[in-house]
Amino acid sequence: MASVLLPHLALGRKLYCEAFIKTYVGLMQFSSASLNPVPGLNVFNSLSKKKSQVFTKHPNVLTWYICGPTVYDYSHIGHAWCYVNFDIMKRIMEQYFDLNVVQKLDFKEVSSKYEIAFLNDLDNLSVQRPNVLTKVTDFIPQIILFIENLLHQKLAYTNEDGSVYFNLNAYSKKYKYGKLKPSLIPQMDVENLNCNEDFALWKAAKSSLEPSWSPSWGGKGRPGWHIECSAMASHIFGSWVDVHSGGIDLLFPHHENEEAQCCAYHGISQWVGHWIHSNLLHLPNGAKMSKSLKNSITVKEFLQTYSAEQFRMMCVISNYRNGMDFTEDSLRLAKEMLDTFRKFITECRFYIRNTSSCQSSIDSNLLFTALEETKSMVRVHLGDDFNTAQATSVVQKLVQLTRKEIHALNTLNTTNPNCGIAAVASVSNFVSKYLNSLGFMSIGISVDSAGSDSASIIDDFVGFRSQIRQHALAMKKNDKIDSVNTKKILLTACDKLREDLKHKGIQLKVVMLDLLQLFSSVN
Repeated sequence: MASVLLPHLALGRKLYCEAFIKTYVGLMQFSSASLNPVPGLNVFNSLSKKKSQVFTKHPNVLTWYICGPTVYDYSHIGHAWCYVNFDIMKRIMEQYFDLNVVQKLDFKEVSSKYEIAFLNDLDNLSVQRPNVLTKVTDFIPQIILFIENLLHQKLAYTNEDGSVYFNLNAYSKKYKYGKLKPSLIPQMDVENLNCNEDFALWKAAKSSLEPSWSPSWGGKGRPGWHIECSAMASHIFGSWVDVHSGGIDLLFPHHENEEAQCCAYHGISQWVGHWIHSNLLHLPNGAKMSKSLKNSITVKEFLQTYSAEQFRMMCVISNYRNGMDFTEDSLRLAKEMLDTFRKFITECRFYIRNTSSCQSSIDSNLLFTALEETKSMVRVHLGDDFNTAQATSVVQKLVQLTRKEIHALNTLNTTNPNCGIAAVASVSNFVSKYLNSLGFMSIGISVDSAGSDSASIIDDFVGFRSQIRQHALAMKKNDKIDSVNTKKILLTACDKLREDLKHKGIQLKVVMLDLLQLFSSVN
């Protein structure tokens, strides 16, 4: 090898050989890198166009770069769809696959006003803020150095006005271009790429009024779109990023060009391990939600009518790669799912707190077995490309089974009473933890921690309802109604509710109803 290279060096092709050696070393570094598999986590990779196991450079640490917004206006729910989905993924990685996720988000800021509004929107949607937030204007020196490196390698060139363009023809002779290109885009002739396909790394200023900086090659200007992400991400994470994500509309050419710039800069064959792209939020007519199309709903406008958890549940019961149609049906379905879980947690809380009045038995073994099976299936589904819809469906079946046991009128075995308190509490805690893990903080409250006045008041009403319901169901089984006993049971229940609420500062006004006639209709 040395006998071949030395004559070339002597012939003055030093620059070419340096670039060759740098690329060769980069390829060797990547191929021999000790990447660490994440057991059980398989995610669709836009690079390979199939689901594959996630690997990390450092054990149990996952580096993740997210393309942030260009904040020239208030963010809309199309943006929210993307960032809430990524937030759900991050929580799953941390809580089910024991990953220490280091996340970076960038801003191509136009106004600090909208930047602050965007971060407030993330907070209001319960999206955890990234570990690192970067702004383009803070990284101009790093961007200029990045471009200088590409110019030195002859992988970029300057124009007459001081603009700098990436040399795709030169790049494609050493590296592969088009890795992320969707199959619907016509195949490129990478052997004969021309300057019309080159993209800008630096754009010369057209007016003294626009923001501009002075680079070493002369001519004031500003960074191109793609170079901003490459320079900032490389400064934070270096020559390897475990996961890079963004909306599907950024796949090509933006992310393709990011990859090309970084491979050229670092002298490597691959910069990102896993490319994850979220599909888009669509309106009922199938149109993409966009500011430019003037059909968007801001996050602030949405939250005036609906809740952040309703939006999050819409994401959970959908598929991030399929996108979602924003319709009244999708909103209704999300609300119904939330209501089901809320009702279940409340019912479990009441059942556990009122063990002394337990009058029916529960099949604890049935619930414990179902719980273990559900735990296992949830992790499998979440590890299968973050299939939250299937995981939630499995949890919902466990909820249905537990509610059926709670409300069943099985006669309590007095010689060996088993109200199944431990089983019910275990299921309730698991459901709470599952909801917490996906970012539902107000629903997923364990039965141990729910001690507020509001929870106590809800318990009173749930207990009242349960007592009346039990009596009504018992009446169904009897042909004859004992009117005296029925009145006594109903009035006693009403009196108890009134007294319980009175101790909490709530006074009820009694409205006389023919309760006997009301419950006779059940028969």
